[in-house]
Amino acid sequence: MSGTILVWTPNRELFTELSAILTEHALVQCETLPDAEQACARQDVSLVLVTEWIGTDDGCELFRHLRARYPLIAGLLLTRAEERVLFRRAMDCGLSGLVLLPPDSDNLRYRVARTIAETNLRRENARLHTLLPLYSLAEKFLSSNTEQEVLTGLLDEVVAQTGADQVSIMLHDARENSLRIAAARGMDEALIRSIRIRPGDKIAGWVFREGKPVLLNRGSQQDSIFAPLLNRPEIASAISFPLMVRGNILGVLNISRRADDELFTESDKEMLGILCGQAALAIENVRALEAVRESTRMRTLFEQYVAPEVAEILLTSRENIMGVGEIRDLTVLFADIRNFTSLVQHLALPDLRCFLNDFFHIFTDTIFQHRGMVDKFMGDAVLAVFGAPIELDNPSLAALKTALLLRQRFDSLCREWGERCGAFEDVDLGIAVTSGEMYIGNVGSDKRLDYTVIGTPVNVAQRLAAESCRCRIYLTEPVRERIAEAFQPEKLGKLILRGMEEEIEVFTL
Repeated sequence: MSGTILVWTPNRELFTELSAILTEHALVQCETLPDAEQACARQDVSLVLVTEWIGTDDGCELFRHLRARYPLIAGLLLTRAEERVLFRRAMDCGLSGLVLLPPDSDNLRYRVARTIAETNLRRENARLHTLLPLYSLAEKFLSSNTEQEVLTGLLDEVVAQTGADQVSIMLHDARENSLRIAAARGMDEALIRSIRIRPGDKIAGWVFREGKPVLLNRGSQQDSIFAPLLNRPEIASAISFPLMVRGNILGVLNISRRADDELFTESDKEMLGILCGQAALAIENVRALEAVRESTRMRTLFEQYVAPEVAEILLTSRENIMGVGEIRDLTVLFADIRNFTSLVQHLALPDLRCFLNDFFHIFTDTIFQHRGMVDKFMGDAVLAVFGAPIELDNPSLAALKTALLLRQRFDSLCREWGERCGAFEDVDLGIAVTSGEMYIGNVGSDKRLDYTVIGTPVNVAQRLAAESCRCRIYLTEPVRERIAEAFQPEKLGKLILRGMEEEIEVFTL
Protein backbone atom coordinates (compact mmCIF):
# COMPACT_ATOMS: atom_id res chain seq x y z
CA MET A 1 0.00 0.00 0.00
CA SER A 2 1.61 3.28 -1.15
CA GLY A 3 -0.37 5.77 0.90
CA THR A 4 -1.30 9.32 -0.09
CA ILE A 5 0.93 11.66 -2.08
CA LEU A 6 0.88 15.23 -0.83
CA VAL A 7 1.48 17.84 -3.54
CA TRP A 8 2.69 20.97 -1.77
CA THR A 9 2.21 23.81 -4.25
CA PRO A 10 -0.05 26.81 -4.80
CA ASN A 11 -0.12 25.99 -8.52
CA ARG A 12 -3.46 24.35 -9.31
CA GLU A 13 -2.47 23.66 -12.92
CA LEU A 14 0.63 21.77 -11.78
CA PHE A 15 -1.43 19.71 -9.34
CA THR A 16 -3.83 18.79 -12.17
CA GLU A 17 -0.93 17.82 -14.42
CA LEU A 18 0.65 15.62 -11.75
CA SER A 19 -2.71 13.97 -10.99
CA ALA A 20 -3.10 13.06 -14.66
CA ILE A 21 0.29 11.33 -14.63
CA LEU A 22 0.10 9.58 -11.21
CA THR A 23 -3.34 8.11 -11.72
CA GLU A 24 -2.63 5.02 -9.58
CA HIS A 25 -2.07 7.18 -6.50
CA ALA A 26 -4.28 9.38 -4.33
CA LEU A 27 -3.05 12.99 -4.51
CA VAL A 28 -3.90 15.82 -2.11
CA GLN A 29 -2.94 19.47 -2.65
CA CYS A 30 -1.89 21.86 0.12
CA GLU A 31 -0.44 25.37 0.14
CA THR A 32 0.69 26.10 3.71
CA LEU A 33 2.67 24.35 6.44
CA PRO A 34 -0.42 24.01 8.72
CA ASP A 35 -2.32 22.45 5.80
CA ALA A 36 0.52 19.98 5.22
CA GLU A 37 0.73 19.08 8.92
CA GLN A 38 -3.01 18.56 9.11
CA ALA A 39 -3.00 16.36 6.00
CA CYS A 40 -0.21 14.22 7.46
CA ALA A 41 -2.11 13.90 10.75
CA ARG A 42 -5.34 12.82 9.08
CA GLN A 43 -4.01 10.57 6.31
CA ASP A 44 -1.27 8.06 5.66
CA VAL A 45 1.02 10.30 3.64
CA SER A 46 3.98 8.41 2.24
CA LEU A 47 5.41 11.01 -0.16
CA VAL A 48 5.47 14.79 -0.47
CA LEU A 49 6.03 16.53 -3.81
CA VAL A 50 7.07 20.07 -2.89
CA THR A 51 7.83 22.94 -5.26
CA GLU A 52 10.99 24.96 -4.89
CA TRP A 53 9.08 28.06 -3.90
CA ILE A 54 5.66 28.23 -2.22
CA GLY A 55 4.77 31.85 -2.42
CA THR A 56 7.71 33.60 -0.77
CA ASP A 57 8.66 30.55 1.31
CA ASP A 58 11.52 28.18 0.54
CA GLY A 59 10.04 24.76 -0.26
CA CYS A 60 13.10 22.91 1.12
CA GLU A 61 12.88 24.69 4.47
CA LEU A 62 9.15 24.08 4.71
CA PHE A 63 9.73 20.38 4.12
CA ARG A 64 12.44 20.41 6.84
CA HIS A 65 9.82 21.66 9.35
CA LEU A 66 7.35 19.01 8.24
CA ARG A 67 9.98 16.26 8.42
CA ALA A 68 10.88 17.28 11.97
CA ARG A 69 7.38 16.34 13.01
CA TYR A 70 6.88 13.37 10.69
CA PRO A 71 10.39 11.88 10.26
CA LEU A 72 9.29 8.91 8.14
CA ILE A 73 7.78 11.03 5.36
CA ALA A 74 9.79 11.14 2.13
CA GLY A 75 9.88 14.07 -0.27
CA LEU A 76 10.90 15.02 -3.80
CA LEU A 77 11.62 18.62 -4.84
CA LEU A 78 9.88 19.85 -7.99
CA THR A 79 12.19 22.36 -9.72
CA ARG A 80 12.85 23.84 -13.12
CA ALA A 81 16.62 23.98 -12.64
CA GLU A 82 18.95 21.06 -11.87
CA GLU A 83 21.71 22.63 -9.80
CA ARG A 84 24.35 20.97 -7.64
CA VAL A 85 23.84 23.52 -4.83
CA LEU A 86 20.07 23.08 -4.91
CA PHE A 87 20.43 19.30 -4.85
CA ARG A 88 22.74 19.47 -1.80
CA ARG A 89 20.35 21.85 0.01
CA ALA A 90 17.43 19.52 -0.76
CA MET A 91 19.35 16.56 0.67
CA ASP A 92 20.21 18.53 3.79
CA CYS A 93 16.49 19.23 4.36
CA GLY A 94 15.59 15.52 4.11
CA LEU A 95 14.33 15.41 0.52
CA SER A 96 15.18 12.29 -1.47
CA GLY A 97 15.94 14.01 -4.78
CA LEU A 98 14.88 16.41 -7.53
CA VAL A 99 12.23 16.10 -10.26
CA LEU A 100 12.55 18.51 -13.17
CA LEU A 101 9.60 20.52 -14.38
CA PRO A 102 7.77 20.23 -16.62
CA PRO A 103 7.53 16.58 -15.52
CA ASP A 104 8.41 13.71 -17.78
CA SER A 105 5.67 11.14 -17.25
CA ASP A 106 7.82 7.99 -17.22
CA ASN A 107 10.58 9.56 -15.15
CA LEU A 108 8.08 10.94 -12.64
CA ARG A 109 6.34 7.58 -12.21
CA TYR A 110 9.71 5.84 -11.80
CA ARG A 111 11.01 8.35 -9.24
CA VAL A 112 7.75 8.28 -7.26
CA ALA A 113 7.56 4.47 -7.24
CA ARG A 114 11.20 4.12 -6.22
CA THR A 115 10.95 6.74 -3.46
CA ILE A 116 7.76 5.22 -2.06
CA ALA A 117 9.35 1.76 -2.07
CA GLU A 118 12.38 3.09 -0.18
CA THR A 119 10.08 4.91 2.23
CA ASN A 120 8.05 1.78 2.87
CA LEU A 121 11.24 -0.15 3.57
CA ARG A 122 12.38 2.48 6.08
CA ARG A 123 8.94 2.49 7.67
CA GLU A 124 8.93 -1.27 7.97
CA ASN A 125 12.35 -1.23 9.61
CA ALA A 126 11.22 1.52 11.95
CA ARG A 127 8.00 -0.34 12.68
CA LEU A 128 9.86 -3.51 13.57
CA HIS A 129 12.30 -1.51 15.68
CA THR A 130 9.33 -0.07 17.57
CA LEU A 131 7.16 -3.17 17.79
CA LEU A 132 9.72 -5.85 18.62
CA PRO A 133 10.34 -4.50 22.15
CA LEU A 134 6.61 -4.73 22.76
CA TYR A 135 6.78 -8.52 22.46
CA SER A 136 9.08 -8.59 25.46
CA LEU A 137 6.17 -7.31 27.53
CA ALA A 138 4.64 -10.77 27.36
CA GLU A 139 6.93 -11.94 30.16
CA LYS A 140 5.92 -8.96 32.29
CA PHE A 141 2.21 -9.54 31.69
CA LEU A 142 2.41 -13.31 32.23
CA SER A 143 4.32 -12.86 35.51
CA SER A 144 1.34 -10.98 36.97
CA ASN A 145 -0.32 -12.74 39.89
CA THR A 146 -3.68 -11.00 39.67
CA GLU A 147 -5.98 -9.72 36.95
CA GLN A 148 -5.63 -6.19 38.31
CA GLU A 149 -1.85 -6.34 37.86
CA VAL A 150 -2.34 -7.20 34.19
CA LEU A 151 -4.82 -4.36 33.70
CA THR A 152 -2.55 -1.84 35.44
CA GLY A 153 0.39 -2.94 33.29
CA LEU A 154 -1.71 -2.59 30.13
CA LEU A 155 -2.85 0.91 31.12
CA ASP A 156 0.74 1.97 31.83
CA GLU A 157 2.00 0.73 28.48
CA VAL A 158 -0.89 2.16 26.44
CA VAL A 159 -0.41 5.60 27.99
CA ALA A 160 3.36 5.39 27.44
CA GLN A 161 3.00 4.36 23.78
CA THR A 162 0.12 6.65 22.76
CA GLY A 163 0.04 9.54 25.23
CA ALA A 164 -3.75 9.11 25.30
CA ASP A 165 -5.82 11.42 27.48
CA GLN A 166 -8.32 8.75 28.44
CA VAL A 167 -7.91 4.99 28.60
CA SER A 168 -10.40 2.43 29.85
CA ILE A 169 -10.43 -1.37 29.90
CA MET A 170 -13.88 -2.93 29.86
CA LEU A 171 -14.28 -6.60 30.78
CA HIS A 172 -17.32 -8.74 30.10
CA ASP A 173 -19.41 -9.69 33.13
CA ALA A 174 -21.05 -12.99 32.15
CA ARG A 175 -23.54 -12.88 35.04
CA GLU A 176 -25.21 -9.70 33.83
CA ASN A 177 -24.00 -10.00 30.20
CA SER A 178 -22.55 -6.51 30.06
CA LEU A 179 -19.23 -4.71 29.71
CA ARG A 180 -18.00 -2.93 32.83
CA ILE A 181 -14.92 -0.74 33.28
CA ALA A 182 -12.35 -2.72 35.23
CA ALA A 183 -9.52 -0.17 35.04
CA ALA A 184 -9.16 3.34 33.66
CA ARG A 185 -7.03 6.49 33.45
CA GLY A 186 -8.27 10.06 33.06
CA MET A 187 -11.89 9.26 33.89
CA ASP A 188 -14.23 10.26 36.70
CA GLU A 189 -14.64 7.51 39.31
CA ALA A 190 -18.41 7.93 39.50
CA LEU A 191 -18.64 7.60 35.72
CA ILE A 192 -16.48 4.49 35.80
CA ARG A 193 -18.81 2.80 38.29
CA SER A 194 -21.96 3.75 36.41
CA ILE A 195 -21.10 2.54 32.90
CA ARG A 196 -22.70 -0.71 31.73
CA ILE A 197 -22.75 -1.61 28.03
CA ARG A 198 -24.50 -4.59 26.48
CA PRO A 199 -22.70 -6.55 23.74
CA GLY A 200 -23.64 -4.91 20.44
CA ASP A 201 -24.51 -1.54 21.99
CA LYS A 202 -22.47 1.58 21.29
CA ILE A 203 -18.97 1.34 19.84
CA ALA A 204 -17.41 -0.79 22.61
CA GLY A 205 -20.34 -3.21 22.48
CA TRP A 206 -19.96 -3.53 18.69
CA VAL A 207 -16.21 -4.17 19.02
CA PHE A 208 -16.88 -6.83 21.67
CA ARG A 209 -19.54 -8.57 19.61
CA GLU A 210 -17.68 -8.44 16.28
CA GLY A 211 -14.13 -8.84 17.60
CA LYS A 212 -12.89 -6.07 15.29
CA PRO A 213 -11.12 -2.80 16.20
CA VAL A 214 -12.60 0.61 15.37
CA LEU A 215 -10.48 3.74 14.65
CA LEU A 216 -12.22 7.13 14.49
CA ASN A 217 -10.63 10.50 13.72
CA ARG A 218 -12.38 13.85 13.73
CA GLY A 219 -13.01 14.97 10.15
CA SER A 220 -13.29 11.48 8.74
CA GLN A 221 -15.50 9.88 11.36
CA GLN A 222 -18.70 11.37 9.96
CA ASP A 223 -18.52 8.80 7.17
CA SER A 224 -18.39 6.00 9.75
CA ILE A 225 -21.36 3.82 10.69
CA PHE A 226 -20.61 4.92 14.24
CA ALA A 227 -21.16 8.63 13.55
CA PRO A 228 -24.55 8.63 15.33
CA LEU A 229 -22.87 7.22 18.45
CA LEU A 230 -20.18 9.90 18.65
CA ASN A 231 -21.63 12.37 21.12
CA ARG A 232 -18.40 13.77 22.61
CA PRO A 233 -17.16 16.66 20.44
CA GLU A 234 -14.08 17.10 22.61
CA ILE A 235 -12.67 13.77 21.39
CA ALA A 236 -10.46 14.25 18.32
CA SER A 237 -9.35 10.66 17.87
CA ALA A 238 -10.30 7.31 19.42
CA ILE A 239 -9.65 3.59 19.11
CA SER A 240 -11.62 0.69 20.55
CA PHE A 241 -9.72 -2.61 20.42
CA PRO A 242 -10.91 -6.10 21.43
CA LEU A 243 -9.08 -8.05 24.13
CA MET A 244 -9.07 -11.44 22.44
CA VAL A 245 -7.27 -14.73 23.02
CA ARG A 246 -7.82 -17.89 20.97
CA GLY A 247 -11.04 -16.48 19.54
CA ASN A 248 -12.46 -15.72 22.98
CA ILE A 249 -13.17 -12.01 23.55
CA LEU A 250 -12.62 -10.95 27.16
CA GLY A 251 -13.34 -7.24 26.83
CA VAL A 252 -12.49 -4.00 25.04
CA LEU A 253 -9.72 -1.40 25.35
CA ASN A 254 -10.86 2.18 24.66
CA ILE A 255 -8.41 5.07 24.20
CA SER A 256 -8.96 8.67 23.09
CA ARG A 257 -7.12 11.92 22.45
CA ARG A 258 -8.33 15.51 22.55
CA ALA A 259 -5.64 17.24 20.45
CA ASP A 260 -6.54 17.69 16.77
CA ASP A 261 -2.93 17.30 15.68
CA GLU A 262 -2.42 13.93 17.38
CA LEU A 263 -4.73 11.57 15.55
CA PHE A 264 -4.44 7.79 15.65
CA THR A 265 -3.16 5.85 12.65
CA GLU A 266 -3.18 2.28 11.38
CA SER A 267 0.23 1.75 12.99
CA ASP A 268 -1.35 2.54 16.36
CA LYS A 269 -3.84 -0.25 15.74
CA GLU A 270 -0.99 -2.65 15.03
CA MET A 271 0.78 -1.65 18.23
CA LEU A 272 -2.43 -2.05 20.24
CA GLY A 273 -2.98 -5.45 18.65
CA ILE A 274 0.30 -6.65 20.16
CA LEU A 275 -0.42 -5.14 23.59
CA CYS A 276 -4.02 -6.36 23.75
CA GLY A 277 -3.09 -9.85 22.59
CA GLN A 278 -0.44 -10.22 25.27
CA ALA A 279 -2.66 -8.74 27.98
CA ALA A 280 -5.60 -10.98 27.02
CA LEU A 281 -3.36 -14.04 27.20
CA ALA A 282 -2.13 -12.95 30.63
CA ILE A 283 -5.70 -12.39 31.86
CA GLU A 284 -6.68 -15.85 30.66
CA ASN A 285 -3.61 -17.27 32.40
CA VAL A 286 -4.44 -15.52 35.70
CA ARG A 287 -8.04 -16.70 35.51
CA ALA A 288 -6.95 -20.26 34.80
CA LEU A 289 -4.60 -20.22 37.80
CA GLU A 290 -7.33 -18.74 39.98
CA ALA A 291 -9.73 -21.45 38.79
CA VAL A 292 -7.17 -24.09 39.76
CA ARG A 293 -6.68 -22.45 43.16
CA GLU A 294 -10.45 -22.21 43.69
CA SER A 295 -10.92 -25.81 42.61
CA THR A 296 -8.19 -26.85 45.05
CA ARG A 297 -9.84 -24.88 47.86
CA MET A 298 -13.24 -26.40 47.05
CA ARG A 299 -11.78 -29.89 46.79
CA THR A 300 -10.02 -29.47 50.14
CA LEU A 301 -13.28 -28.25 51.65
CA PHE A 302 -15.40 -31.03 50.17
CA GLU A 303 -12.96 -33.77 51.08
CA GLN A 304 -13.27 -32.78 54.73
CA TYR A 305 -16.89 -33.93 54.55
CA VAL A 306 -17.19 -36.41 51.71
CA ALA A 307 -15.17 -39.16 50.09
CA PRO A 308 -12.86 -38.10 47.25
CA GLU A 309 -15.31 -39.64 44.78
CA VAL A 310 -18.09 -37.42 46.10
CA ALA A 311 -15.90 -34.34 45.94
CA GLU A 312 -15.10 -35.12 42.30
CA ILE A 313 -18.80 -35.36 41.43
CA LEU A 314 -19.59 -32.05 43.07
CA LEU A 315 -16.64 -30.26 41.50
CA THR A 316 -17.26 -31.55 37.99
CA SER A 317 -21.02 -30.94 38.07
CA ARG A 318 -22.07 -28.81 35.11
CA GLU A 319 -24.76 -27.23 37.22
CA ASN A 320 -24.32 -24.26 39.48
CA ILE A 321 -23.23 -25.88 42.74
CA MET A 322 -25.62 -23.59 44.62
CA GLY A 323 -28.51 -25.06 42.64
CA VAL A 324 -27.55 -28.72 43.04
CA GLY A 325 -30.36 -30.58 44.80
CA GLU A 326 -33.04 -33.23 44.33
CA ILE A 327 -35.45 -35.56 46.17
CA ARG A 328 -34.03 -39.06 46.48
CA ASP A 329 -34.69 -42.32 48.29
CA LEU A 330 -31.64 -42.47 50.55
CA THR A 331 -30.35 -43.95 53.79
CA VAL A 332 -29.02 -41.94 56.72
CA LEU A 333 -26.97 -43.00 59.73
CA PHE A 334 -26.96 -40.99 62.94
CA ALA A 335 -24.48 -41.68 65.76
CA ASP A 336 -24.61 -39.94 69.14
CA ILE A 337 -22.18 -40.31 72.07
CA ARG A 338 -24.20 -41.11 75.18
CA ASN A 339 -23.29 -39.73 78.66
CA PHE A 340 -21.09 -37.16 76.94
CA THR A 341 -22.12 -34.48 79.46
CA SER A 342 -20.65 -36.53 82.29
CA LEU A 343 -17.47 -37.09 80.28
CA VAL A 344 -17.04 -33.34 79.83
CA GLN A 345 -17.03 -32.87 83.60
CA HIS A 346 -14.24 -35.44 84.16
CA LEU A 347 -11.98 -34.81 81.17
CA ALA A 348 -9.71 -31.81 80.67
CA LEU A 349 -10.69 -29.72 77.65
CA PRO A 350 -7.51 -30.44 75.66
CA ASP A 351 -8.07 -34.19 76.22
CA LEU A 352 -11.75 -33.84 75.35
CA ARG A 353 -10.81 -32.22 72.08
CA CYS A 354 -8.36 -35.04 71.30
CA PHE A 355 -11.01 -37.66 72.05
CA LEU A 356 -13.56 -36.01 69.77
CA ASN A 357 -10.96 -35.74 67.02
CA ASP A 358 -10.27 -39.47 67.36
CA PHE A 359 -14.01 -40.21 67.29
CA PHE A 360 -14.67 -38.06 64.24
CA HIS A 361 -11.65 -39.56 62.51
CA ILE A 362 -12.82 -43.17 62.89
CA PHE A 363 -16.35 -42.13 61.98
CA THR A 364 -15.28 -40.27 58.81
CA ASP A 365 -12.85 -43.00 57.79
CA THR A 366 -15.51 -45.67 58.22
CA ILE A 367 -18.09 -43.66 56.26
CA PHE A 368 -15.71 -43.03 53.38
CA GLN A 369 -14.71 -46.68 53.35
CA HIS A 370 -18.31 -47.54 52.49
CA ARG A 371 -18.66 -44.63 50.02
CA GLY A 372 -20.99 -42.56 52.12
CA MET A 373 -21.04 -38.82 52.76
CA VAL A 374 -20.48 -37.11 56.10
CA ASP A 375 -23.33 -34.63 56.23
CA LYS A 376 -22.33 -32.79 59.39
CA PHE A 377 -20.79 -32.97 62.87
CA MET A 378 -23.12 -31.76 65.61
CA GLY A 379 -21.25 -31.47 68.89
CA ASP A 380 -20.91 -35.10 69.98
CA ALA A 381 -23.00 -36.51 67.13
CA VAL A 382 -22.53 -37.21 63.44
CA LEU A 383 -24.94 -37.57 60.50
CA ALA A 384 -24.01 -39.56 57.37
CA VAL A 385 -25.81 -40.19 54.08
CA PHE A 386 -25.65 -43.19 51.76
CA GLY A 387 -26.87 -43.37 48.15
CA ALA A 388 -26.00 -39.85 47.02
CA PRO A 389 -24.15 -38.14 45.52
CA ILE A 390 -22.52 -41.54 44.80
CA GLU A 391 -24.95 -44.15 43.55
CA LEU A 392 -24.95 -47.40 45.58
CA ASP A 393 -26.67 -50.68 44.79
CA ASN A 394 -27.93 -50.99 48.37
CA PRO A 395 -27.41 -47.83 50.44
CA SER A 396 -29.08 -49.40 53.49
CA LEU A 397 -26.70 -52.35 53.46
CA ALA A 398 -23.70 -50.00 53.14
CA ALA A 399 -25.02 -47.92 56.07
CA LEU A 400 -25.53 -50.98 58.25
CA LYS A 401 -22.05 -52.33 57.53
CA THR A 402 -20.73 -48.89 58.43
CA ALA A 403 -22.68 -48.98 61.71
CA LEU A 404 -21.27 -52.38 62.65
CA LEU A 405 -17.68 -51.35 61.93
CA LEU A 406 -18.19 -48.01 63.67
CA ARG A 407 -19.49 -49.76 66.80
CA GLN A 408 -16.44 -52.04 66.82
CA ARG A 409 -13.95 -49.19 66.37
CA PHE A 410 -15.73 -47.01 68.94
CA ASP A 411 -15.50 -49.81 71.50
CA SER A 412 -11.74 -50.05 70.92
CA LEU A 413 -11.44 -46.26 71.20
CA CYS A 414 -13.25 -46.19 74.54
CA ARG A 415 -11.13 -49.02 75.99
CA GLU A 416 -7.98 -47.15 74.92
CA TRP A 417 -9.15 -43.91 76.54
CA GLY A 418 -10.53 -45.79 79.55
CA GLU A 419 -6.95 -46.57 80.53
CA ARG A 420 -6.45 -42.82 81.04
CA CYS A 421 -9.79 -41.90 82.61
CA GLY A 422 -12.36 -44.00 84.47
CA ALA A 423 -15.23 -41.84 83.21
CA PHE A 424 -15.19 -43.79 79.95
CA GLU A 425 -16.83 -46.76 81.67
CA ASP A 426 -20.21 -45.02 81.28
CA VAL A 427 -19.64 -43.69 77.74
CA ASP A 428 -21.97 -45.27 75.20
CA LEU A 429 -22.86 -44.81 71.53
CA GLY A 430 -26.36 -44.60 70.12
CA ILE A 431 -26.66 -45.55 66.44
CA ALA A 432 -29.72 -45.41 64.20
CA VAL A 433 -30.17 -46.16 60.49
CA THR A 434 -33.27 -45.00 58.57
CA SER A 435 -34.22 -44.66 54.92
CA GLY A 436 -36.84 -43.04 52.72
CA GLU A 437 -37.44 -40.04 50.53
CA MET A 438 -35.55 -36.90 51.48
CA TYR A 439 -34.10 -33.78 49.86
CA ILE A 440 -30.35 -33.71 49.32
CA GLY A 441 -28.58 -30.63 48.06
CA ASN A 442 -27.55 -27.13 49.00
CA VAL A 443 -29.54 -25.35 51.68
CA GLY A 444 -28.70 -21.82 52.77
CA SER A 445 -27.34 -18.99 50.66
CA ASP A 446 -24.56 -18.23 48.21
CA LYS A 447 -22.53 -16.95 51.17
CA ARG A 448 -22.40 -20.34 52.87
CA LEU A 449 -22.54 -23.74 51.23
CA ASP A 450 -24.38 -26.39 53.25
CA TYR A 451 -24.80 -29.58 51.26
CA THR A 452 -27.19 -31.56 53.45
CA VAL A 453 -30.25 -33.81 53.70
CA ILE A 454 -33.70 -32.79 54.92
CA GLY A 455 -36.72 -34.99 55.57
CA THR A 456 -38.62 -37.14 58.07
CA PRO A 457 -36.16 -40.09 57.90
CA VAL A 458 -33.42 -37.69 59.06
CA ASN A 459 -35.47 -36.59 62.09
CA VAL A 460 -36.38 -40.21 62.89
CA ALA A 461 -32.70 -41.24 62.82
CA GLN A 462 -31.77 -38.51 65.28
CA ARG A 463 -34.62 -39.37 67.67
CA LEU A 464 -34.02 -43.11 67.33
CA ALA A 465 -30.31 -42.82 68.13
CA ALA A 466 -31.29 -41.11 71.37
CA GLU A 467 -33.24 -44.25 72.35
CA SER A 468 -30.36 -46.61 71.63
CA CYS A 469 -27.98 -47.80 74.37
CA ARG A 470 -25.08 -50.23 74.88
CA CYS A 471 -23.99 -49.55 71.29
CA ARG A 472 -27.04 -51.20 69.89
CA ILE A 473 -27.94 -50.31 66.32
CA TYR A 474 -31.58 -49.28 65.80
CA LEU A 475 -33.15 -49.39 62.34
CA THR A 476 -36.57 -48.88 60.79
CA GLU A 477 -38.75 -51.22 58.74
CA PRO A 478 -37.64 -49.88 55.30
CA VAL A 479 -34.01 -50.55 56.25
CA ARG A 480 -34.80 -54.04 57.57
CA GLU A 481 -36.45 -54.96 54.25
CA ARG A 482 -33.39 -53.89 52.27
CA ILE A 483 -30.85 -55.80 54.37
CA ALA A 484 -32.97 -58.93 54.95
CA GLU A 485 -30.78 -61.15 52.75
CA ALA A 486 -27.66 -60.32 54.75
CA PHE A 487 -28.95 -59.72 58.32
CA GLN A 488 -31.84 -60.78 60.53
CA PRO A 489 -32.38 -57.95 63.03
CA GLU A 490 -34.41 -58.42 66.21
CA LYS A 491 -37.80 -56.78 66.39
CA LEU A 492 -38.19 -54.33 69.27
CA GLY A 493 -41.75 -53.24 68.53
CA LYS A 494 -43.21 -49.80 68.05
CA LEU A 495 -41.82 -46.70 69.70
CA ILE A 496 -43.23 -43.21 70.04
CA LEU A 497 -40.34 -40.88 69.34
CA ARG A 498 -40.16 -37.32 70.58
CA GLY A 499 -41.77 -34.95 68.09
CA MET A 500 -43.22 -37.79 65.98
CA GLU A 501 -47.00 -38.07 65.58
CA GLU A 502 -47.08 -41.82 64.80
CA GLU A 503 -45.40 -44.87 66.26
CA ILE A 504 -42.34 -46.22 64.51
CA GLU A 505 -41.61 -49.91 63.98
CA VAL A 506 -38.06 -50.44 65.30
CA PHE A 507 -35.55 -53.26 64.89
CA THR A 508 -32.13 -53.73 66.48
CA LEU A 509 -28.89 -55.45 65.58
